[in-house]
Amino acid sequence: MDKKALLKKLKPLIIVAAVVLIAVIAVVNAIRIGLGEGRRASEVLPAQPDTEYPLAVYYVDVGQGDGIVVKCEDTVLVIDGGEREEADTMVRFLESVDADQIDCYIATHPHSDHIGAAAGIFAAMNVRAVMMTSFSEINMPTTKSFERLQTAIENRKSEVIFAEAGETYTFGPLTLEVFAPVEETADYNNMSIVFRLTYGKNTFMFTGDAALESEALMLYRGYDLRADVLKVAHHGSSSSTSRDFLEAVDPVLAVISCGKNNDNGHPHRETLALLNEEGIEYRRTDENGTVTVYGDGRNIFLKGD
Repeated sequence: MDKKALLKKLKPLIIVAAVVLIAVIAVVNAIRIGLGEGRRASEVLPAQPDTEYPLAVYYVDVGQGDGIVVKCEDTVLVIDGGEREEADTMVRFLESVDADQIDCYIATHPHSDHIGAAAGIFAAMNVRAVMMTSFSEINMPTTKSFERLQTAIENRKSEVIFAEAGETYTFGPLTLEVFAPVEETADYNNMSIVFRLTYGKNTFMFTGDAALESEALMLYRGYDLRADVLKVAHHGSSSSTSRDFLEAVDPVLAVISCGKNNDNGHPHRETLALLNEEGIEYRRTDENGTVTVYGDGRNIFLKGD
């Protein structure tokens, strides 16, 4: 039998074999994903004293609000900052970790317990870029906190980046994948920027005050939301952190930013019960003070108890 005839005879078998091979690979990958392979952090390790880690994420205790500092090599990000009176707290903290400028300030949404301190931070430090939500005219915030932020941006001549769901942004060695807001709404909590920060195989999810509606839209979009560390949305309110969303993120550590004896009763017992049911270790700034999490591109390390 000549080569052409042999190939013609074997062609159907080759096609079948290729289809089977593709199917096997798909099944294997599905099993690997289902088992969580590729997730670098299977546990939270204790940070070692006198050890310098390339990535540090500080959930600063700013009372009833969010104020987060990310320092990775020479790159510094600030996420929100708390109420106006917390500006000095944030600036002093930035100085304590030798941050001489901010590469990007991320305003998750325009509520004062998140962006109130922004103007004071901008007055004290050079801010190269700002990431914020784009609002249509009908939903444009008119609060004093938002107006002060806009003025600070203009004074600093900071670059403005409007976060778009599905887009990826890079700052030095850090990658930011934005998942929300998916669609515009008059509810500013559900307009929170939700994003995953990645350094090597370390992943951190930041959620602002995103509520159940925003979570549902992200899940509907089919995003891969897995992250090692979750900043629990809306200070641990039961109006956020559905079981489906928490299981999609599947963190090994959760951090709740809230103030002692706050008027809203945050974190709510329903959220704490869910974290306990899912076996997720968590820390809260009202009890633990500033929470510090390190990464080396492979593992996650928690400072203190």
